[in-house]
Amino acid sequence: MLRLITLMLLTFLLTPATSLASYTSSPSTPGEEEMMHELPDTVNTTARVLEVIDEGTEIDDMTQVEREFQQMNVEILTGEFKGQEIEVVGYNYVDAYYSNSNFWFKEGERITIGLQVENGEITRAYPVGYTRDVPSYILGGLFIALLLFFGKMKGLKSVITLGLTVFILFKFMIPYLLEGYNPVLLVLVTGAIVTTLTFLIVSGISRKTFAAITGTVGGLGAAAFISFLFMSLMKLSGFHGEEEVMLGMLDSEQSIDLSGLLLAGIIIGALGAVMDVAISIASSLEEIKRNHKKATYKDLFKSGMNVGGDIMGTMANTLILAYVGASLPILLLMNAYEYPFGELIHMEIFTVEILRTLAGSIGLVLAIPITALVSAFLLSKGEIQTAQDKTIVVGDRNTGS
Repeated sequence: MLRLITLMLLTFLLTPATSLASYTSSPSTPGEEEMMHELPDTVNTTARVLEVIDEGTEIDDMTQVEREFQQMNVEILTGEFKGQEIEVVGYNYVDAYYSNSNFWFKEGERITIGLQVENGEITRAYPVGYTRDVPSYILGGLFIALLLFFGKMKGLKSVITLGLTVFILFKFMIPYLLEGYNPVLLVLVTGAIVTTLTFLIVSGISRKTFAAITGTVGGLGAAAFISFLFMSLMKLSGFHGEEEVMLGMLDSEQSIDLSGLLLAGIIIGALGAVMDVAISIASSLEEIKRNHKKATYKDLFKSGMNVGGDIMGTMANTLILAYVGASLPILLLMNAYEYPFGELIHMEIFTVEILRTLAGSIGLVLAIPITALVSAFLLSKGEIQTAQDKTIVVGDRNTGS
């Protein structure tokens, strides 16, 4: 029965997501479309610096601030204007408050440039920054190579699940979020799909997989409930950063629910850690049962809670450190201006991070007893039917120890 239910669920989840079309809003006023056509299109592309024609310092006529400039001849490497050579001028505002990024390029370097295009012709070109695609691809390739080298077949499965997760996020969840659909419902559906596919591909159809899925769903449900409850108690609006403000300004027929988006972000942010905890406990109990066939339900549950207790502290720290790392500039500013904690606790930008960390950690903690309970119950009902993975062998599993 469990196998049949799982196969039916998998069939449903594998329904192609490619049918999802991107949403394009129509103009809100009759003349808006004509006005938009009058504005030049702006595209970014890559280029190679062929020659630095001139460089030095000058006074900006508008701000009367000294700035550095570089006049360069570059060759466009990608896009519609590939192979074309143009001149670009870049400016650096050294030690200026409004200087967000300074670049000083050399001949032969690959850079990104912005192009303003009108009627198929480039009317303005300017440097945007350095290219970072090649190092990113190398880093990604190194990660995949290490997974395959050390994980063998399980590593390959991990690569497949990672690709599916990225695909689902960018082809399903994000497009529907932009169309104004309920963020919480979308994230819960996305989390269920990602969790089920990941565990089925990595571990197959087994009691371990079912227990891990149940523990993950239970932990995420707890995190969602805690987040919803305390968002209401804290009266959080969702407007706590520049990104949220910009989303609120999007010209779209369907407005984005920012408070719901905050809740959705908390849930999706906790998903990975909760999945990790659930599969760790389920796998540990399966190994215990495999090597100690007489282990009872009570023995397995106790072992699961012991394993979960060891995991709990480090995984909670993982969530906290991840959120601190993402908010480090904000925390530094608050510390630099010596805000007392009594003021910080009332600021939405600070309270949001408290909610993210603690709601996710609560979901993680509750996933431990749920997984241990379900896994111990299923494993105590009979012998393990699934075969061991022969690609990763640590020690001698046939000693009975």
